[in-house]
Amino acid sequence: MPVLVIFRNFTTRPFAGDDLHVACLVLGFYRVIQIICLGGLIIVEFISHTRGYDILIGGVPLYCPQFESFDLTQNVISEVDESVTTEKNFGTGREYMALASIYLVGDIAWIVMVWSAASIGTPTEPMRRDEYIRYVFLLFAYYEEHMFSKPIIASCRCPVLSNLIKVKFFATSLFPVVLLTVGILSIVHFRRNNYGCGNDVEDQFFTFKSTPYHVLFSVLLVTYALELLVLPMMMTNEIIRCLRKNHLFDRRKVDGRGGRASRFEFKFGLFLKCLQHLTRGKAGGMDLKNQGELKDFATHVVSSMNLMNNETKLDVVFSDMFVGLKLLGRVQAEQRVDAIKVLSEKSKMLRRRHSKDLCGREAKRRSSIMVLNAIDSDYEIGERELLLEANDGDQSIIRDAAHFVKYASCIYVKLRSTIVNDFMLGDEDTCFERSPDTLFHNDYRLTNIGFDNSLLCFASFENSIVETPYAILVDEEVKKVVVVVRGTRSLEDLVVDLQFVPEELTEVGEVCGFRGEGHHCHRGFLLRSKWMYNDIQRRQVLKMLFSPESPFKDYPLVICGHSLGAGCASILAIMLRPAFSSLQCFAYEPPGCVFDDAMAAITEEFITSFVRNDDLVPRLSYHNFDVLRDEFYNILTRIKVPKIKLFFDLRTPCSDQSTAQRNAKVLMPKSCVSRDTDFYKKLEQFRAERAEKNEVGVNRVQLFIPGRIIHLIDIKGDNGAASFVPYYAQRREFNQVVISRRMLSDHDIHSMVDILTSTRLCGDSNTISLAYQNTPIIPMDDEKPEAEVRLFICCSNPWGKLPILLSVLASTAFFVSVWAHYDCRFFIASFSVKGTDGVLTITYGLHLYRFVECIGNDRLCDSTHGYDEVGSCVPFPPIVYYEGHDISKAQVFAVIVETAGFISLALLIVSQCFTIKRRVWMVITFLLLLSSLFQGLLLFLLGGCDVEVDDRQDIVEDCHIARNAIGTIVACCLWFLCAAGSMHIVKSGIGSNVQ
Repeated sequence: MPVLVIFRNFTTRPFAGDDLHVACLVLGFYRVIQIICLGGLIIVEFISHTRGYDILIGGVPLYCPQFESFDLTQNVISEVDESVTTEKNFGTGREYMALASIYLVGDIAWIVMVWSAASIGTPTEPMRRDEYIRYVFLLFAYYEEHMFSKPIIASCRCPVLSNLIKVKFFATSLFPVVLLTVGILSIVHFRRNNYGCGNDVEDQFFTFKSTPYHVLFSVLLVTYALELLVLPMMMTNEIIRCLRKNHLFDRRKVDGRGGRASRFEFKFGLFLKCLQHLTRGKAGGMDLKNQGELKDFATHVVSSMNLMNNETKLDVVFSDMFVGLKLLGRVQAEQRVDAIKVLSEKSKMLRRRHSKDLCGREAKRRSSIMVLNAIDSDYEIGERELLLEANDGDQSIIRDAAHFVKYASCIYVKLRSTIVNDFMLGDEDTCFERSPDTLFHNDYRLTNIGFDNSLLCFASFENSIVETPYAILVDEEVKKVVVVVRGTRSLEDLVVDLQFVPEELTEVGEVCGFRGEGHHCHRGFLLRSKWMYNDIQRRQVLKMLFSPESPFKDYPLVICGHSLGAGCASILAIMLRPAFSSLQCFAYEPPGCVFDDAMAAITEEFITSFVRNDDLVPRLSYHNFDVLRDEFYNILTRIKVPKIKLFFDLRTPCSDQSTAQRNAKVLMPKSCVSRDTDFYKKLEQFRAERAEKNEVGVNRVQLFIPGRIIHLIDIKGDNGAASFVPYYAQRREFNQVVISRRMLSDHDIHSMVDILTSTRLCGDSNTISLAYQNTPIIPMDDEKPEAEVRLFICCSNPWGKLPILLSVLASTAFFVSVWAHYDCRFFIASFSVKGTDGVLTITYGLHLYRFVECIGNDRLCDSTHGYDEVGSCVPFPPIVYYEGHDISKAQVFAVIVETAGFISLALLIVSQCFTIKRRVWMVITFLLLLSSLFQGLLLFLLGGCDVEVDDRQDIVEDCHIARNAIGTIVACCLWFLCAAGSMHIVKSGIGSNVQ
C-alpha cells in the first residue's frame, strides 16, 4: 500500500510498493538460471582454452571430420607452423560473455536495491521509502523534467521505486536486445559455415547440438527472449490507454454495465462460469446466467465490505488483507489469553465460594459455565447456562439433535447414491416421488446408509438459483416426519449464500399465516424457501402423510439442515409453523444472517441452532463484516514494521504464551497511532461515509442466527482429544468473526455428527468451567532499542572511504592474478637437447607455453629483453612437463587464490552499499590473507626449471623470470595490503554496533 504508478495508467496493481519482493524473488530465480548458463559457458570456454580445444589447425576446428592431428611431439622444433592459430568459439566470445556478465551483475544489483527500497516504511506510511535512497530519485529528476511536460509519477508516493522500475523497463532492456540479436546472428553465421567445418563435409548440427556449449547457450538466449516480453505488454497497455482516451474502447462496452459494482458483478460471474467449465459441470453452475444474480453481493463487496469505495479510495491490496487478517487473528488470540487469565481467577473464586460442586445442587438451580464472549472487537467474560444431564428437556434436545444431524449429513451425497443404486433412479433424473398408492407402504427403507427405520417418501435434487435439493422421510424409530434440506454444494448454492440482503416477510406472512410485518430475513434463503413451500404444496406429500387415513398422521414434523440448508429450513419452519403447531427445526451451523433480532427471538420456541467453536459461517453477516473491516483497518494503522518483516514473522508459528510479546514487536499501541498520515485521514472520511450510508436502506437491519442457540465448545482445544461442552449462548456472542486455525474446519457436518453423538451433559457431581490449561504467559523482556535499519543502497559507503580503496586494490590484485595464471610468460627457459645442436627456447606458465627467438647476432638475451615471441600460447604437449607434480599443486593453488579473491572482492563491493556485520569483515580478512599466502606459494612451486623430454634429461642453459612472475609478486603484495586494511576495520571497531 499504496499501488505504484510507474507511468500514466501503468501501475503495479494488484501489488503495492512494499510487495515488490515477490517480483524480486521471481527475477532472482530467473537470474539464477542465467548465472548457471553463463557460468557454464565461461567454464567451457576456459577449459577449451587451457586444453587447446579452441586451436584451429589449417583453419579447421578439432571437432570437424577432416581434422588431422598436428604433430607436436618432435624432439627439436626449429620453427612454428603458422597454421596453428586460436580463434573465438561459436557465438560467444570473451566480449559477449563480458557484456552478459555486466548486465547480469547490474540487474542483480537492481533487484537488491528494489528489495531494500520496498522494505522501508509500513503499509500505511510508505513515504519513508524515500529517506534512504533519495539520491536515486535525483538521478532521474532531470529526465522527468525535460522529457515530459509534467511529472510521470505525480500521483506516486514512492518515486524511488517507480524510477528503479523505469530503469528496469527502458535502460536495461537494451542489454537483452543486444545479447539476443548478437547471439542469433552468431548462430546464423556459424550454421551457414557448417560450424567452421566448411560445406564440403556433412552437416555438423547434430554433432554440435549435443555439446554442453550449445545447450547452455540456447537456454541463455531463450531467457533473453522471454525477458523482452515485457515490452509488448507495455506497448499493449499504451494502445489500450489511447483507445480509451479516444472513446474507442470503453469499459461499459466490455461488460455491458456501468459502475464499479456492475463490473465486479460481471467479472465474478465470469469467474464462476469458468469454474463450471473447468469442473465440466460437476460443481454445478448450469443455471448461472450472470444477469443480476450477484448484484446484491457485488454491491456489498464494493460498498459494504469496503475494500474498494467510490468516494474514498483506501488503496488496499491483497497482501495488506493477508497480513492484516493474520495479525487480527493474533490480536484476537492475545485478547482471548488475557480474558482467560481473568476467567481462571474468577473460576477459582467461585470454587472457593461454594462448598460443593455447582452441578451437585438441586435440579431447580442450573449449573453455569464461565465463557468468553466476543463483543464488538473485544472479549468479555460471561456466565452461561449449561445443558444438564438432570434436565429432561436438555437431554431430549441433545438426543434429538444427535439423531437428526445424520439426515443433514446424508442429504449431501449418500441419499442420492442410495436412491440411484437401490431405487433405480436414473442418473439424469432429479426427482424421486412415490405414487399415492404406495406412500403408506413399508417400502423404500434406507438400510444401506444406516437408517433401517427410515422410509423415503420424496426427494428432489433440482438445483438452481431458486430450486434447492430436499427430501421428505418418515422416521419410525422416533415416530416423526422429517424434511431435510441440503446445504451448499454447488456454484448456484454459493450464489444464493451471497444474496444476504435483508428481505421483508410481510407478504410471505400474509400467505402462510404468520405475522411477518416489520421482520426481515436472508433474501436468497427466502427465495428458495418459497420454492420449497410451493413445491410441497403442489406435490401434496405432507398433506397425504398427515391425512386422516395416514398411519403417520400423529407424527410431529421435524425440519433440519446444515449451513445453507439450515437457513432455508429455518425460514421454511416459520412458513409451515401455522399448519403444524408441533413443528421443530434443527439448524446445524446456520449462517449468521437469517432473521432479524425480533424474529430470531420469536423462533426460539421451535428452532434450535447448533454452533461449533470458532465456525466462520454462523458469524457471517453484513454487520459482522463491518466490524471485521474496522478491526482490519485498525490493525493496519498499528503496524510499525515493513511488510516483508511481517511476512517472515507470520511464517513462524506463534504459541499462546508468546502472542503478546510477538504482537508488541510488530504493532504499536492504539494510543501511539498517528492521526496525521494520509491513510488515517482517508480512513476517517471513509468511516463517516459508511456510517451515513448504514443509517438508511436495508443495511440498517441486522440479521442473526435463528432460534435458541447451543454453542459446542472444545474445552481441551488443539492440545488433546476433543471434549465438547454444550451451553445456551446468546445471539450477540457471534457478532465478531473469529480468526483462528479451525474457523473453516469447524463447519464440517460429518464431524458434527460424531460430536453430537458423543456429547455428554453435565452430571450431578461434575463442575465444568472454562479454564486455560496451558502454561503461564511468558513475561516480556525489557524493551531493547530497535536495530539499525540495514538497507542495500549503492555507493552509500556506510563504512567510510576505506572499503572503496580496498575494493580498488582487490580488483587490481584479482585481475593481475588471473592474467598471470592464464598467460604463458611466467619463466623463460632455454634447453639444449641431447643428440642435437639445437637450442629450444620457450616461455611457460601454469597451463600454456610459447616458442621464442633470441634477437641479435650474439644470440645472448637477458631475462626481459631481446626475445621475439613466435606463434600463440598453446597447452603443454606431451613431451614437456614438470618434474614431479608441482604443476598440479600450483594449478590448485591458483584456483584457491581466484576463488578466495573473488569472494572477498564481492564482499568488499557489497560493504560499500550495505552495513555488513563485524564478523563478515573477519571473513573478508581471512580470505584476503589466504589469497596472499597461496599466491606466494604458487610462485615458490614454479621456481624450478627442471624439465624432462621423453625421459631424457635436457640441459637447461638459462632460466629467467618473466612478466607473469612479476605480476604474481605484485598481486601477492596487493592481497596482503587489502588484508591489512580489512584487519584495520575489524580492530578499529568502526560500526561496532553491528555485530
